[in-house]
Amino acid sequence: MEITERAVVPADPDRTWRLVTEPGHFQRWYAFGGAEIDLVPGGAMRLRWDEHGAFPARVETVEHGRRFSFRWLPEPGDLVDITLTPRPDGTLVAVTESGTLEDSATSALAWRNALSLLVGLARE
Repeated sequence: MEITERAVVPADPDRTWRLVTEPGHFQRWYAFGGAEIDLVPGGAMRLRWDEHGAFPARVETVEHGRRFSFRWLPEPGDLVDITLTPRPDGTLVAVTESGTLEDSATSALAWRNALSLLVGLARE
């Protein structure tokens, strides 16, 4: 199963990349309880939510300014692929999550809400 959510972020790809990959920013739009990201292929990630706990993941792909993907652990966890595409009005950010997706509707809603927060963060 696969879901994809998209949003145009009102920032250039360099700034959008920082918002998407730097732990302090990532925490503000997705992992509200904290984020640890070792931004190299195979790097460890740990994302936290106060109401849900902490979840480990592993960085899969890093293409600076264009693509960042990670896999939820334990194996074979769902894959989250985030791509950035420059546009005249900012950067198109697409989040695709694929795998078993226990509840695809909830996953889609979570990413839709997260992208809305990312857009707001870019406007600050």
